[in-house]
Amino acid sequence: MVMNAILRGQTAVFSSIAKEYIAVTEGIGVNCRSHLGRLKVSGADAIDLLNRLSTNKLDDLAVGNIQGTVLTTNKGRIIDLLYVLRQDDHLLVITGPDTCQRVSEWIDFYTFIEDVVVEDITDSTAMLSLVGANVPRKLASFAEIPPFSSVSDSLGSVDTLVLRTDFLGRFACDLIVAAEDEEALWATLTEFGALPVGSDALELLRIERGFAGYGSELCEDYNPLEAGLIDFISFNKGCYIGQEVVARLNTYDKVQRKLAGLSMQSGVPELPSDLLHDGRKIGALTSAVALHNGDGIVGLGYVRNAHAEVGERLLTADGIEVVVERVWQDD
Repeated sequence: MVMNAILRGQTAVFSSIAKEYIAVTEGIGVNCRSHLGRLKVSGADAIDLLNRLSTNKLDDLAVGNIQGTVLTTNKGRIIDLLYVLRQDDHLLVITGPDTCQRVSEWIDFYTFIEDVVVEDITDSTAMLSLVGANVPRKLASFAEIPPFSSVSDSLGSVDTLVLRTDFLGRFACDLIVAAEDEEALWATLTEFGALPVGSDALELLRIERGFAGYGSELCEDYNPLEAGLIDFISFNKGCYIGQEVVARLNTYDKVQRKLAGLSMQSGVPELPSDLLHDGRKIGALTSAVALHNGDGIVGLGYVRNAHAEVGERLLTADGIEVVVERVWQDD
């Protein structure tokens, strides 16, 4: 199972970041996302409990559809961004790569008399992702899948659950299979013409498009409004853990920091890195990666409102100049 180990190890680059970036923007790229957590949540009260624990409205989610939602602490800070697929007799919940156990324990902590059972199926399943503009052009059956919905399909000889998540704002499908079928599905997709893509190319696309990332922008240091997750928040669904804090921040415009697109000419500091203005901390650089053409470095970070202006020049703690290129909440 050498290939299985390589895939689960999150290879940074398979060929070159330039080729892989073109694949996920203009062609077809296949990436292994098996490192993300997967929970099977079953029981008569499963959807109701998750609805009461997280930011988005889930209780009217139709079978076969997917909804993004955020688990927050009592203080309204991010525990995790979840993608919830409702199936006939259970929910499939996709978590961050290092938060699966935390999410499971959080659900269990708030389960009292409810009929809810949580099973971690991360190790018994695998998840590969097809990303790129040519996916729906070359795979007609995939083009017919509406955003945030799912179908069961057979790819090669592998029974596959296909979730259209568009997780980076471009056409993207997550393919979930039994763990023992991971290598066979990878082979089928690459034989079809999908280019193997490592984590660096997807990280570059994520940063360029301003999507908060697991373990960097998505963590308990920040709230979902700062992270640009307003599309995953319902403000009229009723109570959930952290709801009062999130609602107050939104109603009274009290969000203090914004997610900003940043650039540097060279030198990626150790992350996260404080961002300074006149020697005073005004934010944090949380993600950074070299551009595919070698022309500098792009990053994401949180910047206090007073300095969240395009063209603002900041410094990292070790003296690297950082320029604010875009403020995502202003778009």
